[in-house]
Amino acid sequence: MADLRQLMDNEVLMAFTSYATIILTKMMFMSSATAFQRITNKSPPE
Repeated sequence: MADLRQLMDNEVLMAFTSYATIILTKMMFMSSATAFQRITNKSPPE
């Protein structure tokens, strides 16, 4: 199995982890923003 240094040198893997982190952060933010919006507008659950 490759050690951590070899994995960090792989540009494709680093790009994938960067984009995955951005997407997961956005998803967590949007779920919180959606919940806040639905609570403040008192919209019924779907």
